[in-house]
Amino acid sequence: MLKRLFLLFLLFILALPSEARRKKVVKKTVQRTLLAPTDARRLSYFYQEGIKQKMTGHLSEAHDLFQHCLDIDPNDPDALYEMGYLKFFYGEDSVGSALFQRATEIDDRNPLYVQSLAAAYLTQNDYEKAIPVVERLAELQTRRSDVLYQLVELYKGTGKTEDAIRALDRIELLEGRTLQTSMQKYAFYIDQGRKDEAFEVLKSMQRESPYDLRIPLIMGKQYLENDQPDEALRCFESVAQADPQNAELRMAMMDYYARTGQQERRVALRDSLLYGHDTPDEVRAQMVAVLIDDLKGKSEQKQVVMTTLDTLIHLSPTPLMYSLRVSYLMHTQASQDSITVAMRQLLTVDPANENALSRLLVHYLGQRDMEQVAEICRMGINSHPESITYHYYLGIALSQMKQNQQAIEALQAGLKQVNERTQPEQIADVYEILGELYYDEERTSEAFAAYDSCLVYKDDHAACLNNYAYYLSLREERLDEAERMAYRAIKAEPLNKTYLDTYAWVLFMQGNYTMARFYIDRVISPSLADSVLLADEDVHADVLEHAGDIYAQNNDANQAVRYWTLAREKGSESAVLVRKLKLKKYVKE
Repeated sequence: MLKRLFLLFLLFILALPSEARRKKVVKKTVQRTLLAPTDARRLSYFYQEGIKQKMTGHLSEAHDLFQHCLDIDPNDPDALYEMGYLKFFYGEDSVGSALFQRATEIDDRNPLYVQSLAAAYLTQNDYEKAIPVVERLAELQTRRSDVLYQLVELYKGTGKTEDAIRALDRIELLEGRTLQTSMQKYAFYIDQGRKDEAFEVLKSMQRESPYDLRIPLIMGKQYLENDQPDEALRCFESVAQADPQNAELRMAMMDYYARTGQQERRVALRDSLLYGHDTPDEVRAQMVAVLIDDLKGKSEQKQVVMTTLDTLIHLSPTPLMYSLRVSYLMHTQASQDSITVAMRQLLTVDPANENALSRLLVHYLGQRDMEQVAEICRMGINSHPESITYHYYLGIALSQMKQNQQAIEALQAGLKQVNERTQPEQIADVYEILGELYYDEERTSEAFAAYDSCLVYKDDHAACLNNYAYYLSLREERLDEAERMAYRAIKAEPLNKTYLDTYAWVLFMQGNYTMARFYIDRVISPSLADSVLLADEDVHADVLEHAGDIYAQNNDANQAVRYWTLAREKGSESAVLVRKLKLKKYVKE
């Protein structure tokens, strides 16, 4: 299990924030009883022992020791804090928060208590409660700009713009004015409609950093938003004098041309950015989006865009350009074949592309093309060896191709990648398929061990419960356990004919013929015509043979012979079936 709170504290230390106003955290008066010397010594002993147990990973023992501390003094802040830590570790977040709050109420000058309480509130996305706590942390640790940055984000998220600006002022006192803090202030002023103050921020930035071309670009864009194109052009021209090929400037000029009705110049600039040899890929991608928008509603859009994308791939055969083509084909609902070809081409330049790998895997699984599934899975394993998913589907593909030993090896390799982030359901699925393969290879003890492992990770895995129960019944072993497993499988999927057949068969092997007949009738109703049963792909030959066996033991020889005959017509190669038909009664193999 991940030590969630420890990691939370680490993240908090790296990314915390806060504000300048003086607000007390939950201030309650907690009367502490002066302990007798004996009790004080006992509390100190239990606390120190609890810390030792916690540090060595014996958390259950640590929990009991800290509880002893709180039994002696319910208001000991150190014990409250440590108990809160353990409650978070065990997933009892609300209890952990309450314990951190009590520790902080008793001693709100301890930065660790305050920081832990803030982290708890942030984990629960309770920003209103988090704000005063982070503010208190900023009061205690006045040199921590990371705490102030966290406060800026909290104020922003709760609409407290003025508080956010004041927090930025404090950051600038600590670190000096930066482009980051100035741009945040600028954005806050714009959101409030305070354009004059926003421009003053930009002008101050320009005075302090006269060679930073980002600032006049921002100013020019804002002038355009304010319908002041002449002022915007002056800003853009100042950038052009220093860097005429600046891609961001050229995109800004496209907006200028659009707003001033100079469409031909705008299109020419768009195309120069699209096809320019020095244009960054990210800018090309933006221009493709502009081109698509320009051609919106026009019949020639798809042809023009696809031709453009092909040209761009020739100019710049990078993963981003190939990805753009895939995205456009999917956006326009192109044929699956064309999307598949485009994705395969993307993988030639970006073999680790998870989106293409996963989509192709789903496609080939749907097509039941196991050779392609295996190929994609091998590519996925080469690029993402830690992903158990590719090992799992490789195992399935190889088993479908009757390559059982290779499938077993693929699944075993996948299990070696299991870590604390692996989903238990994924691990269970791998063990379930392994069990099937082992049983097919007549490695029964390994098959049952794999099924046991599957149920450890997911105790209600229906396929595992069903198969485990069926194989036990065939071996006439642990029939009571098999009956319980088969029953759980049909409770999970009450309409699954395979699971119903298994349960009926387990009951049959227990000698409970009446109930076995009840459940087999839910698989194949006696009233169904022979032609219907023969055409039903879900009714296999062995199911029909089971039905015949069950009816025979219920003293209905005619119906038994009917089901056995249908089983033979469905292709059963069971040797004992011939004897059953000849004798017109149930016989064991």
